[in-house]
Amino acid sequence: MIASAKATRSRVVTSRRLDEKRHESLLACGMKLVFLPRRGFDKKLAFVVSDYGSLDREWKNHGRHVVVPDGIAHFLEHQLFKKQRGDMTDEFSRRGAYTNAHTSHTMTAFYFECVERFEENLATLLEMTLTSWFDAQLVNTERDIIIQEINQYRDNPNWVGYQQLLETLYLKYPLRVDIAGTAQTVAAITPELLELCHTTFYHPTNLTLIVSGDFEPRALRKLADDLASRFAPVSPAPRIERIRPTEPEDTSVRAERRMTLARPRLLLGFKDLKPRRGKDLLHAELATALALDCLFSRESEAYERMYGQGLIGGDFTAAFQAEAGFGYAILGGETKEPAALEQHLWQTLEQAGARGLDAAVLERKKRKFLGRYLRNFNDPESTAYSYLSALGQKSDLFDFPAVLEQVTVGDVDERVRNLFERRRSAASLLLPMA
Repeated sequence: MIASAKATRSRVVTSRRLDEKRHESLLACGMKLVFLPRRGFDKKLAFVVSDYGSLDREWKNHGRHVVVPDGIAHFLEHQLFKKQRGDMTDEFSRRGAYTNAHTSHTMTAFYFECVERFEENLATLLEMTLTSWFDAQLVNTERDIIIQEINQYRDNPNWVGYQQLLETLYLKYPLRVDIAGTAQTVAAITPELLELCHTTFYHPTNLTLIVSGDFEPRALRKLADDLASRFAPVSPAPRIERIRPTEPEDTSVRAERRMTLARPRLLLGFKDLKPRRGKDLLHAELATALALDCLFSRESEAYERMYGQGLIGGDFTAAFQAEAGFGYAILGGETKEPAALEQHLWQTLEQAGARGLDAAVLERKKRKFLGRYLRNFNDPESTAYSYLSALGQKSDLFDFPAVLEQVTVGDVDERVRNLFERRRSAASLLLPMA
């Protein structure tokens, strides 16, 4: 059971089942603050998360229609570390803090970890994300670096196979484009476009500040309020209407490519077209992950059979990736016989769809998933990343046990039949040079 105790601009969200709580506040500038208490730990973490990712390439803001080049969210992530006085990474390092950032399909997160000088590091993090300085020369330099990195990816079989699968699986949806964009789209990014995206998506009302560690809640809230107000713009809040293309339901396409590698690599992909979020997405994710674990984990019959025949190795993957609005499953890896591996994968999926899964095995998997989830509360870092993952799905971190409990063998069987259809699938095959 989750209970909320509301104050004027804050509330405490409590899970009695987990004996956990978090503090949520709305700061004066419009930014949301989420505090995850971790008593007794010296390490402290803070994230600033923008509800903005690689999929956000077309939108309307107060009626103005905007289209920007692919890869600009990732480019902007890099550029926000650059300020007129230097690279903000150096300021964190001088205080003994570690900092980094990453861009996903739906959000961008900047963070630091430290043991001391938290207030100074938090001020730097908020200044870094709330303010902008796009020097034309630095933008040109960064553009060249990113294009060089994109070109280097083309020699990485793991990246090439994965990207080829998404390009084949999705015909229109921007998931088919790499988060970093392409050399052509990155070349079109300008300081003016970066400023436009920063003004739109890094307004405080589109940001969440997540803090994990040992703090007094009211003191932390006052500190965050004071620091955020120091750097927050006075511009009006954006009114963003995101525009996404309609993805065709059927795919059933194959893509092959030859490159320098020792053995072939086969990946099968399956797209979930229902735009889920919150508990609905969490339920679908758990049902899919449980199905894949039952069918393809290392203790499964299918894995042992394929491994015994030399069709798979240690890099074999069976996973479901999902954020708010999309989801897809991936199966495969390096193999000596791609045709035989593909046949075995389809045979396993279709037999499971026809016969259903073993209810006793499913219950064991659910206990395994619950144990893994509970370990997320062992330290500030794991707790913060777990909340970040839930934020990307627009779900509540504390809902996991109840939703997991609700997943039945019938739900999982239905998921296998509906998701793993040939007409919604794609295959990506990499072959050694002839």
